[in-house]
Amino acid sequence: MLRYWVGLNMVEGVGPIKLRQRLERGDSLESLCAEFKAPLDLADQQITAAEKNNIHILQLADPKYPEILKQIHDPPQVLYLRGELVKGETAVAIVGTRRASAYGLECARRLASGLAGCGLTVVSGLAMGIDAAAHEGALAAGGRTIAVLGGGVDAPTPYCNANLAVEISKSGAVLSEYPLGQKPRTWSFPRRNRIVSGLCRAVIVVEGGEKSGALITARMAMEQGREVMAVPGRIDSELSRGPHSLIKDGAKLVETIDDVLVELNMSPIKTEASTRPPAVSQLTLEEERILVLLGREPKHLDVLAADLSVPGYTLSALLLSLEMKKAVQQLPGQYYVVL
Repeated sequence: MLRYWVGLNMVEGVGPIKLRQRLERGDSLESLCAEFKAPLDLADQQITAAEKNNIHILQLADPKYPEILKQIHDPPQVLYLRGELVKGETAVAIVGTRRASAYGLECARRLASGLAGCGLTVVSGLAMGIDAAAHEGALAAGGRTIAVLGGGVDAPTPYCNANLAVEISKSGAVLSEYPLGQKPRTWSFPRRNRIVSGLCRAVIVVEGGEKSGALITARMAMEQGREVMAVPGRIDSELSRGPHSLIKDGAKLVETIDDVLVELNMSPIKTEASTRPPAVSQLTLEEERILVLLGREPKHLDVLAADLSVPGYTLSALLLSLEMKKAVQQLPGQYYVVL
């Protein structure tokens, strides 16, 4: 039976809605596979590869399939899962731009850490920027996070976040509706976003333009009856246009995790402990000097090396140590910022 579902899932143009309609009309899976020329030989290969790589393939009737995802208009007929899903878990999505500012990264990381510390699961798309920061924040708090991919779970993209995907799968889950080995396509990310919002009770947007993928996710969340929230930003920043537009349209303005918890009818946290970044380990004198000079605004490696009067290779080693201690964050282009 599973091979029929997997085979039909590999046929372009045969989506969840069309398949559901035909099944409701009385067509059998076997007849649909024959009609649409489903590649059952490839489906068998997919199932074998999944078993070898500890990847679960869930179809809609599987007991492990998320109940909340079944409620959307077009739930995936097949889900590839690396890791584990928790039945009945309450999840919140945190999404935003790939080209995030230091402020946006810090907001995403702190919100995710605080929410995960309250027992909520943080969902995002593993992209660079806000998505990665949200996953990292949840992991830093020892919580659960789910990454929903636009390609196969066996080769997560972007490749720079492949190690992050491995860490996520150890305590959370990496999900996709796309077959193993499939690379992301332009259209696969917007379709992926309906799963991100569909898994959650709420979607929080942290930075993004008015036509960004994060706003696509927010619109899908509205259509699915989910709560939509947004973190405000600088009024002169292009990255604030998306969240500010959502707030103008009635989205909940989020400043702390309490704003999220209240909207979900959960008890607010009376202490700020859960919103604080992870404690920094004991620092050396050289590391303390770096933090003093670095500050909250991104600074390039070469500029920092000149300020400290140390060779670039020495500074790189010190910055790596600070990253491991969760004290600094490396941004694209060899820029660094204090967490």
